[in-house]
Parts: sequence; C-alpha cells; structure tokens
Amino acid sequence: MDIDVVAGSVTDVDDLAALWIAMVEHHRHLVGQEYPVRAAEQSWTVCRQEYRRWLEEATGLLFIARPSGSGEPVGYILCRLAESGATFDLGRIRGDVDSLVVADRARGSGIGSALLAACRAELQRRGCSYWSIGVLEANHDAARLYERHGFRPWIRDMLGQLEQPS
Repeated sequence: MDIDVVAGSVTDVDDLAALWIAMVEHHRHLVGQEYPVRAAEQSWTVCRQEYRRWLEEATGLLFIARPSGSGEPVGYILCRLAESGATFDLGRIRGDVDSLVVADRARGSGIGSALLAACRAELQRRGCSYWSIGVLEANHDAARLYERHGFRPWIRDMLGQLEQPS
C-alpha cells in the first residue's frame, strides 16, 4: 500500500473521528476493567475540541497518512508545541506528541514510522531539540515503535484512585 503523509489543518479534524474512536476501543481492550475509559464518542467530542483549538492557535502540528489516491486516512499524528518548563533545559519549545494513531488494518506497515518522521522533520525545522510522547504502560507494541525512533523513558506518570467520603 502506497501512503502519502501530508500536513493537515483544522479542516481535516473531522476526518480523524473513526481513527480516534478505534484507538479508544483499543485502549479499553488494553486496560480492561482496571481504569475507566470514556465512551468513544464522548471521548471524540472532547478530543475534537482540543485538536481544533490547538490547530487554530498554531500550537499543534497535524500530519495525516492516506493511501495514495484515497481520501480515507489510515493514520495521523498530532503534536503540540510546548514550553519546556523550569526544570529541564530542553530548549524554548519542544514537541509533545498528543496522539499517534494507525488503523488496525494498517499497523506494522510503516505508517507510524512515516508519521513520526514527518513530525520530527517539522519540529527540527522549527528549531526544537526535544520531543516527548506518552504511552499506556500496557501498550507494548507502541512503546517498541517509539524506542526504535529514539524515545526513552523519561517521566513516569502514576495514577491513584481517591476514595470518596461516604
């Protein structure tokens, strides 16, 4: 399958709904009953608003993978431009990959790598020296992909549930 990876804009966001919804269901499968996962459509409503805002504010980068000659996306990456913060000297701005999604039927075909390469090139063009990506602890395939592209564990997020007073 020949794939074209192109820069996207706010007008492309609605084309990503099916991929996002499938990813949420994939996450539900990975975590089982251990953590609550929003209903996929509800999750998309929240995500869509965030994506649109980041792209309108020019604090987000979007790249979309489509089969050559087809309009249906088979993957995308959305990266936010983030200030580095006070503790680590990562340059003024770094990339923070919010989402990397590849359709189930297209996994293992190099689309994730192509999307990461496109995003990396744009971040480098903008003068970024670092980028980060979060991954579910249970998503071993994604973690291996990210490690092949030079990502290493950096910050470990921990989640605890608070008991509600009766």
